[in-house]
Amino acid sequence: MDKHFYLVATPESLIASHLNPFEFGNYLAVGTKKNLRSQSVFFEVDPEKTNLPVNYINEKLVAYGNGEPKRSVYLSIYRVFEKIPLEALKNLYLATDDGKVLEIKRKEYYAEKKAEIHLYQQYNPFSTMVASKLTPPEFIQFLTDNIKPVSVPKLFFVELQLNELANDPSAPLKNLPYRNPAHLRECLIKLHQSSERLTKTVIRARKTELPYRTIKDGFFIGEKDKFLFYPFPSQSKLENEYFSWWRSALVQHV
Repeated sequence: MDKHFYLVATPESLIASHLNPFEFGNYLAVGTKKNLRSQSVFFEVDPEKTNLPVNYINEKLVAYGNGEPKRSVYLSIYRVFEKIPLEALKNLYLATDDGKVLEIKRKEYYAEKKAEIHLYQQYNPFSTMVASKLTPPEFIQFLTDNIKPVSVPKLFFVELQLNELANDPSAPLKNLPYRNPAHLRECLIKLHQSSERLTKTVIRARKTELPYRTIKDGFFIGEKDKFLFYPFPSQSKLENEYFSWWRSALVQHV
C-alpha cells in the first residue's frame, strides 16, 4: 500500500497513513464510525525532503490482518511545524466537519501595500486572532525575528475578511460572523489611533471552529523572509467547481 505523510494543524501532529489525502481528511473529520464532527486542516509532506523515523514507520505502518489500510500512525505531536522544512510541504487540505475535503495548491503571493488593517487567525504555534497593519509577509517576518524577545520559529495562519472594517472601524459588520464584534471594532480603532502599534490581539485562543466563509486571500506558512501561500478559491470557483465542499462548509453539522 502507498505511504502518505501528513502535517496536521488541528491538533498539531505528524502522521503516517495508507490513506490518500481525501480519505485521510474524511477520517480526521468523522472517524471510522461517522460519530465525530470536527474540521481539520493539514498538509501532505514529501518524505524525501525531511527526516522521518523510517524503521519505526516500516514497523508500525502495516495493514490490518483483514487487509484494511492503516489509517494513522503518529510520528510526532510536539513542536512539529518548526521541524518540517517548508520545501517538504506539498498541498494543503481543508476538511469540513462532515468529511468533505478541499485541496489547495500553493502559488506565488504578491502583497498589495495598502494602508489597511488585516485580520489573521493563527493555527500554529498558537491559536491567537490578531489584527495588524502588516501584510502577511511582513507579519511573518515580524513574529519570526528571533532577535526580538518575543518570537516564534515558524508561523502558520490564515487571513480573514474585514471588508469595509479594514479601512473604517466604524463601518457596519454586515454578514461577518465574528464573536464579540464590539471588541473587534475596539481593537481596530486602537490600531488606527496609534502610529507605532503594528498588531493588536483580538482573541487570545480560538475556542470554536473557523467559519471557512470568513477566509480572505488564503493560508500562509513561513519563517523570516521565506513563506508559502495557499490561496483560498474565489467565490465563483467555490460555487461552480467545489460546490459540494462549499455547501458543506456553509453548514454547521451536529
